[in-house]
Amino acid sequence: MRTRKTLALASLVAVALSLAPSGTGQAAKFPEKPIQLIVHAGAGGGSDIFSRTLAAANDKEKYLPQPIVVENKPGGSGAIAFAYVAGKKGDPYFMLTAVTSFLTTPILRKSTSNYKDFTPLANFAFDEYMLMVKGDSKFQTVKDLVAFAKANPKKITVGGTQLGSSDSVCSYLLEKAAGIQLNYIVFNSGGEVNAALMGGHVDAAVSNPGEALELAKAKKVRLLGVYAEKRLAGAPDVPTLKEQGIDALYVQNRGLVAPGGIPEDARKTLEEALLKYMKSDTFNKYVGENMLSEAWMDGPTFGTWLAKEHDRYTVLLKEMGLLK
Repeated sequence: MRTRKTLALASLVAVALSLAPSGTGQAAKFPEKPIQLIVHAGAGGGSDIFSRTLAAANDKEKYLPQPIVVENKPGGSGAIAFAYVAGKKGDPYFMLTAVTSFLTTPILRKSTSNYKDFTPLANFAFDEYMLMVKGDSKFQTVKDLVAFAKANPKKITVGGTQLGSSDSVCSYLLEKAAGIQLNYIVFNSGGEVNAALMGGHVDAAVSNPGEALELAKAKKVRLLGVYAEKRLAGAPDVPTLKEQGIDALYVQNRGLVAPGGIPEDARKTLEEALLKYMKSDTFNKYVGENMLSEAWMDGPTFGTWLAKEHDRYTVLLKEMGLLK
């Protein structure tokens, strides 16, 4: 009997020890396992490159003590990824890429989770977009294109990926500022748009600076202007639309969010790690190579910015006739 009591007591002690906090007597610190970074678009695109650059830098520099694992969930203009991460409410082990479609897709598809269902973590940079035509196009300047469009409404075709996307918005902003009507043609991907432009099947297209400059260097396209307040440092010869008399400005943000309702200490840990990355040589190189503008915002600041942009896009998409 005494042996049984001794064994029972030993078992209880073992269980108690297994449940007790280890080491310092404190609970384990977040994160204890890898963090999933969900990319709303396919491999090889801007958001994918951004995410994999961050993950590789974290592996090397240990901004977080656990790895960041990138997973692509494309489809539905981001709706698939947005719904997936929104469904992880309270779980700090997920992050999600947040660019223009993070706002526009839920506005256009009212059943999709919107920005209020997420925890803003940080914004890193802005893409300023460029208007481009085929390398041997008759349009030498934006003024040439506008003059032709005024005389020939809807005759100039502009290739893009979907109504409500960044290129669609840029096309509309040009129409609105110049008082012209363009013919926006939808393709399945940015690659198809570029192929159509270089093949002479559309007259113009809009692209981010990194991609546009590569095509321009190969003499495949001519850059007519940039949707920015001032010329880009990496493309000083490309004038802004504004200095050519077209008051059309546009930027696409590059940010990250987490599911809604995550613990505040976990949010802060993620934000602090992302700030360290933003200050790194790796990030500076990424910004330079991809012709981005640094635009750091911490979580609360990013949240305020998202709310304002949501309201702005709601108005803009109504003006474009995409919302009733």
